[in-house]
Amino acid sequence: MHKINLIFGCLKLVSIFFKKIVFINYFFLKNCLKIIINIFFFTHYGIYVLLCVVILLCFYGIFLDKKIQNHINDQVWQLPTVIYSKIVNIEPNISCNKNDMIKLLQSLQYRQVSKIIRSGEFVVFNDNIELLRRSFDFPNREEQESHVRLFFDKEKLLRIYNQDTQNNFALFRIDPKIISIQYVFQGQQRLFVPRSKFPDTLIDMLLAVEDKNFYNHDGIQIPSVIRAFLINIVSGHTVQGGSTITQQLVKNLFLNNTRSLWRKFNEMYMALIFEVRYSKDRILELYLNEIFFGQNGNDQIRGFPLASFHYFGRPVDELSLDQQAMLVGMIKGASLYSPRKNPKKTLERRNFILNLLRNIDMIDADLYSILKSRPLGVQLKDEVLTNQPAFIQMVYEEVSRINKIHNLAGLRIFTTLDPIAQQAAERSMKLGIPKLRCSSNISDLEGAIIIVDRFNGSVRAMVGGSEPNFSGFNRAMRARRPIGSLIKPAIYLTALNQPHKYRLNTWIADTPINLKQPDGSVWSPKNYDRQFRGKVMLIDAFVKSLNIPAVNLGLTMGINTITDILMKLGISENLIPSFPSILLGSINLTPINVAQEYQTIASGGRYSKLSCIEHIVNSDNMTVYQYFPKTKRMVSPQSVYLVLFAMQQVVTRGTSYDLSVKFADFHLAAKTGTTNDSRDSWFVGIDGKEVVVIWVGRDDNGKMNLTGASGALKLYSLYLGLGHPTPLQLTIPSNIIQVPINSSGSVLLYNNCNKNIYTYVLPIWKNDHFNGIECNMLNSSDEVIAYSGNVLDFSENQDFRKMEKWINEILKE
Repeated sequence: MHKINLIFGCLKLVSIFFKKIVFINYFFLKNCLKIIINIFFFTHYGIYVLLCVVILLCFYGIFLDKKIQNHINDQVWQLPTVIYSKIVNIEPNISCNKNDMIKLLQSLQYRQVSKIIRSGEFVVFNDNIELLRRSFDFPNREEQESHVRLFFDKEKLLRIYNQDTQNNFALFRIDPKIISIQYVFQGQQRLFVPRSKFPDTLIDMLLAVEDKNFYNHDGIQIPSVIRAFLINIVSGHTVQGGSTITQQLVKNLFLNNTRSLWRKFNEMYMALIFEVRYSKDRILELYLNEIFFGQNGNDQIRGFPLASFHYFGRPVDELSLDQQAMLVGMIKGASLYSPRKNPKKTLERRNFILNLLRNIDMIDADLYSILKSRPLGVQLKDEVLTNQPAFIQMVYEEVSRINKIHNLAGLRIFTTLDPIAQQAAERSMKLGIPKLRCSSNISDLEGAIIIVDRFNGSVRAMVGGSEPNFSGFNRAMRARRPIGSLIKPAIYLTALNQPHKYRLNTWIADTPINLKQPDGSVWSPKNYDRQFRGKVMLIDAFVKSLNIPAVNLGLTMGINTITDILMKLGISENLIPSFPSILLGSINLTPINVAQEYQTIASGGRYSKLSCIEHIVNSDNMTVYQYFPKTKRMVSPQSVYLVLFAMQQVVTRGTSYDLSVKFADFHLAAKTGTTNDSRDSWFVGIDGKEVVVIWVGRDDNGKMNLTGASGALKLYSLYLGLGHPTPLQLTIPSNIIQVPINSSGSVLLYNNCNKNIYTYVLPIWKNDHFNGIECNMLNSSDEVIAYSGNVLDFSENQDFRKMEKWINEILKE
């Protein structure tokens, strides 16, 4: 025991001795330097040597100064390309309930809390939501954070109240979500944020830990350097650093980690130059955006802004005090205190920082206890930034076609991606494909989904494979496959665009077809069920997706007429073969090609080129590109309405009947597609706001026992359940009238028919030829029969109002 006390006593004396040395008077050091200089002067060549050293130092200082200016005054870093989701615009009286808004805010990384403290948070009440919107540099102007309250009445957003100005918003924008950060320069990753956007608490905490005299020194602190040097010698390893924030910045920007007197000399010299050239706030701004915070794969995470996003999934100005303390604590050793690799050490380091803040009265004891008890709260990597490689690929392809864009560094690209739709599409793929693999006993099933806006063609979501976050083969844009029965709406659209010849109640032949082809072979198409019905009404042929009537109709009209319609719908001419087999879908298209075709149909016959970019802003916040959707009328609204009506019947009583059970109130329009030997399973679904195209198949084009209804439709059903579909309410164009049709295809007259004998109520395009009786006999297997029975021209009927009332009663029933 005596020996142990003696050892501790000696150690105490040594520590006191070094403590005295460490805190040696600065003026004493200056006097020592003066003595050394005097010795130089008393030697024969001392003054000349000293002058040479001074001159060399001056020239070297000029060199270093030039080096610093060239780097700092130019572009310090190659900034990344930041890609955002769609900017959300909301206004009063839109169809949006409270739950929809909660889901939207959460998708944009807003946090539901009990009391709003900082931006990015919202509180839910009975009939309203209070939120503090983040400040954000929108493409046309910067908008500061805004405290608003959203009032709802059932399914409608009634009012947007600005609690700061006590006025109502006519239009309110919500900041978009970062969906991807693409780095031009590989090796380092960062997001630049100006000094003014950093919270004061973070700055105060950083200076208290790293450099409490930052605003008072000139870049270096000799006593701190000597103190750290002596302490490290005593301990035998690095315990304390003597570098100021300016020195740390110099080392990160210009020097390496080699430990030598020459590197230390350069560090101190350049720090002095830095302090002369730049303000303290500019130095601090550079430091805040440069400091190292660990690795993300092969790339370094640099700066507080990216570290905040990487570890907590939120902007740096929304960090809580304990989160700020964790990041400040990581500066000492980002690898050692990595929260994902060493959470225990990181927690200890964070609490050490919090204790330091308590000791200097930055926080009180109660707040310290609260903050210390919190977990690190670090998010998983895939929760912070979910990669959408398929969509990002389309973004870059679209950017490459813009002539104004030559350098991607520093660009902010605002896209059309809907986070809710994207998340629902990804989840439906992750849930649906494994189920289909299991039910079909095929392990290599793949899929693709693309979702576009019904009216303007903006791409809302895209999934390129069964692993949505894997940047491999993008099937949504690259998988060119036969589309099968998805061709049929184009065939029927061609026919219905000729109302003097074809209507939904027109009879079409369903008898065997044998066509001799140029190579001598005979093409004999068949229906999926291998049956022939003799004749079938056009609406039934569409709903049941029968092959023979579609081929009969297409051959009667001519392949060229179908080709013309496909081109009007947005399919490139070089993708369209001119063979009869095109009538059964032997045209190879990608899901994005199909989406373009059906978007034109869904929008009422107006073509809008698919696009995924709204704005591109450069690093100076100047808009360098803005997309203005252009629509062009390609097909008559009447014929498109009839096709969409038929597609709704596909859900009501056709190949997509499964959807009518769960989603009956949404009046969905749909079309299934299956190719030979069930090699491809297709589905197209249309609701009130979007067109969804889904493909399921195998990359090796192998067989599978899945149809459009048993494969791709299942994924669509999952998507609807995960998302929020809106009812499809078709606007009836002029000259479209609803008429009751009997089983013979005849239009029923209200005054001579029993209401109970009608089979359908069908929309008819009323025109000059819709008059009198038509009856053409079936002459051959590939001819179309027009068999419409008694037809009434309502425009000339004096009792039309009575007829209309009777039809409305039928429709209600």
